[in-house]
Amino acid sequence: MSLGSTDVVVVSPPGSETAAGSYLEWSPILGGAVLSAAISTIMAAFGSAIGLSLVSAETGRSTSLMALAIAGALWALWVTVSACGAGGYLAGRMRKPLGDASAHERGVRDGAHGLVVWAVGALLVAFLTSSSLMGAARTAASGAASLASGASSLVSQQADPLASALDTVMRSNGATPPTQGEREEASRILVRSLANGSLDAGDRQYVASRMAARMNIPQAEAEKRIDDAYAGLNQAKETAKQAAEKARRTGIIVAFLTAAVLLVGAAAAYLAAMLGGRHRDEEIDLFGGR
Repeated sequence: MSLGSTDVVVVSPPGSETAAGSYLEWSPILGGAVLSAAISTIMAAFGSAIGLSLVSAETGRSTSLMALAIAGALWALWVTVSACGAGGYLAGRMRKPLGDASAHERGVRDGAHGLVVWAVGALLVAFLTSSSLMGAARTAASGAASLASGASSLVSQQADPLASALDTVMRSNGATPPTQGEREEASRILVRSLANGSLDAGDRQYVASRMAARMNIPQAEAEKRIDDAYAGLNQAKETAKQAAEKARRTGIIVAFLTAAVLLVGAAAAYLAAMLGGRHRDEEIDLFGGR
């Protein structure tokens, strides 16, 4: 009796092939990113319409700036989570699972696809925002900003503080008005005094004597006009500094909030992709049950 060799044939179940290259599937990733960008675009245009409805040229009928900021932040968070979640879910649901991974590993790969959807979607939104495809939404958003700034300018229109100060200082009582050269000289003196932080006594005396002689007013009144003009300019300078500081703090807060919203969007895309992959494996129909 002779012993013969026996060939063993192993049959792999369908779907258990091991991928030779990357585990990333770009078709569901691009599909999810396009869906995410489309939702972001539509919701941005809709949010611009809501913003326009909340502002008015009449300050009494316009929503407060704080309320607009809170509403804008909440809307941005909602749009980001919705868009990233929808794109991530689509990518996870459409991805083809491989049989060489456990259920946990499949979930991790689905979530990774969601993260890539978030990244590609963010690039698509940035491209659309800078292109003419977002012209309508960008016009609506700029219209809301213009209307808000226009409302404040209609209520309170303030001329150039330096020109207003010079008009007050050199107001004539019917005598020969000051010449343009005298106005320019007084303007230079006031600007230099603001830069130095104090009004030099010699400059104050010089301008006051010229004003008193030119406009036929007492020396004391001329000096009082100069002091009032300098105080008004100093106040305008401090107001401008406070506005710049407020803008700087606002920029910092907006930057941090933008980063936080983007991170929340990444988490939403990851979790939604894992959910989509689980529904794919369990063959769950979102609209008709299992």
